[in-house]
Amino acid sequence: MRRVAPWIKTATTVRGDGSKVIRYESFRNPNAIESRKEALPHANGVGVWFHTSYFLIGPDGTEKEYHTMKAAKQAAEKEAEK
Repeated sequence: MRRVAPWIKTATTVRGDGSKVIRYESFRNPNAIESRKEALPHANGVGVWFHTSYFLIGPDGTEKEYHTMKAAKQAAEKEAEK
């Protein structure tokens, strides 16, 4: 049975518009994961809604987007096995 790496929140950045970036790292995995919540304006121009994407960031700086944190973690584990 393989051991799943624990992911630890290492940084949080909050912008003035309410957007937020949270970085997760693991001591067992060379990759990092960023949760990016961005403020998107409503179609009528009044207010915003928030959308979160998860990015797997490789040691070389390459990024791949995922829709869930679970999918990003699974991809990170798969990449680390290579």
